Order: sequence, then structure tokens, then C-alpha cells
Amino acid sequence: MKQQKIMEQQEPITLDDRIKQDLTELYNILHKSVPLKAIKGVGGISAAVELSEKLYSGDNKHKDDDAYALSTLGLPGYFTGNRDAKTVMVMLNPGISAMENDNPLRTMKSIKDLEIDFDKGVDEFINSYIEKNSKYGEHKSYKVDAFDLKQAVFLSAWENTGIDPTDGFPQKLIDNSGKHNNAAVKAEIKSLKEKATRKVLTQKLQLELIPYASRKFDTDNANLEVLMPYLETLLHEIFKADCKYIIFCSNFFERLFKAYSKEENKCFEIEFDIKKPASERESDDVHCTLVNITYNNQTKPAIIAHTFSNQSLTNAYEKMQKYGKQCYKNLKPYLSKENQ
Repeated sequence: MKQQKIMEQQEPITLDDRIKQDLTELYNILHKSVPLKAIKGVGGISAAVELSEKLYSGDNKHKDDDAYALSTLGLPGYFTGNRDAKTVMVMLNPGISAMENDNPLRTMKSIKDLEIDFDKGVDEFINSYIEKNSKYGEHKSYKVDAFDLKQAVFLSAWENTGIDPTDGFPQKLIDNSGKHNNAAVKAEIKSLKEKATRKVLTQKLQLELIPYASRKFDTDNANLEVLMPYLETLLHEIFKADCKYIIFCSNFFERLFKAYSKEENKCFEIEFDIKKPASERESDDVHCTLVNITYNNQTKPAIIAHTFSNQSLTNAYEKMQKYGKQCYKNLKPYLSKENQ
């Protein structure tokens, strides 16, 4: 892949800017509304309201479908983990029902569970949110989530990710999948899952393209134009740190990158190295796309893992490990020598 010349760049909205703007609004709303069960006459976080109105505006396909509604009053999920991590995984958005997430009582419970400071002023609220999300997997209230476990299995074959290995993981999960095990084996597997997910949540960085929760995300009908500023925010955050692996976890990002590459005033240059058509692939090829991303004269390779978001792979530990291993094999030749 050849490096392309960068045009004059515009500064994107940073992740910290988005967090400050959105959480300041949310803080003010919650202070006025708690302990009400519903908020009447309040629009919510303005950025979330605007995005919710425009995300599927092309044909109003999901205008009255609550499953696709974005949360405008709940606690957003911008990131979890170490913002200086070697490994970055980028998702679409938090998969939580907006109707549930918009209940102020639920939002306050999330704030309490995460031990976020809410009664010491808006600045402490924001700072505490950032700190607690950086250590999300360490919270006593955290319970193993199948999606978090999926990330740990996917990355288990990657080298030097910055994530401490967990002995026996994920092989013991693979070996005992679907079996009726005794209490000792079940306890061991439960412990392995917890240790692996806590590490992957804390020692890597997970970013969300859209920080506002929805139960479903329609990748076929989303308005790509309104997502461009959010993509720029993510890429700015990624290039702030000296990360080694960049993984975009849905084939939707390929469409988004292709659309972004046609923008006139953009912050980044994106160059594609598309994998062969399925009919021409070698046996060890997988559904993924390699890209070069260039910003401020710095170029980093990244991989788009097309089928990572496939829900059927959540508990398919062997398939997910194999998929991660093959994605790593495809990306490794493009890494700089010091990163191999």
C-alpha cells in the first residue's frame, strides 16, 4: 500500500470535547429531573437528539421504531479501557435499549454502580466518568458479558497486544464448550472468563462510533454523512497514542471509509487494500479489509473485521479464536518492523 499525499486538514472535535459537552448537558438534566421516572419537555443531550433525528433521515425507515432509537437522556458510552493502549477495537455503538437507558433512575443506578461522582459538581462528574471508564472492567459490579468475552477470545492469538495473558484461556472454554461439567470445572471456567474479560476491558481501548445507545443499528440505511464527524473524532483519538493494532469491528466501517475518502475537506487520508473476492481467496483468507490511515504525516495500518459483529459468533469460541488468528495473520505483514 502506497502512502498518499495529505491535503490541508481540518481539526476534528476531540473525544474529550464530546464528553465534556454531552456530560455537562446530561448533568444539568439529571439534577433537575431525579428522582422522576420520566422526563417531559426535555429534549436530552443536544448532539444525541440531532443525530437521532438525522441518522435514518433518508427514508424515515425507523422513525417510529423504538429498537433503532438512540438514547438521548442516558449515560453515553464513548470508550472503555486504556486510552494509551497498544490495541484499539472500534465498535458501532452500545447495544442497549434507548427506552431503558433514558430512564433517569437507570442512569443514576449506572452512575452509582460505576462509582462516578455526581454530587461534587459537573467537572468532578466528567473527570470521574473518564477515570471510571478507563478502569471499567475492575468495578466490583462488573459481570462477565458475552460480547466482552468475544473480544478476549478474538485477540487471544495476537502477539504483544498489551493485554496480559490468562493461563488456560481460551482453550479450556473451547475444550469444554457444550459439555456437562462438574462443579469444579464450571468454577474454573467461570474464573477464566472473568479474568480474561476484566483484562481485555482494562488493558485495551474500546471506542464506539456512536456513543449513544440503541438496541439495533441499521448499517444498510444509516446516513453516512452525519457520521463523518464522529469518525473523525475516533481517528483523532487513535492517532493521539502510539497504538500497535487498530481493529474496526464491522464491515460497515468499509462503507463509511469509502464514503469518507470522497469528502473534500477531511482530516485523514484512507487508502484501501481490498482482499480478493471470495472465489479467489486462499483457504486461510478471511472476511476482512486492510487499510492505511494517514494523519499529520503519520500512517498506520488497520484492519476491518467484517463479521466480528455477527451475533452468532458470540459463544462460538473456536470459530472466534480462528477468525482472530486469521485477521492477525492478514494484518501482520503491514505492521512496521518495530511493531511486529
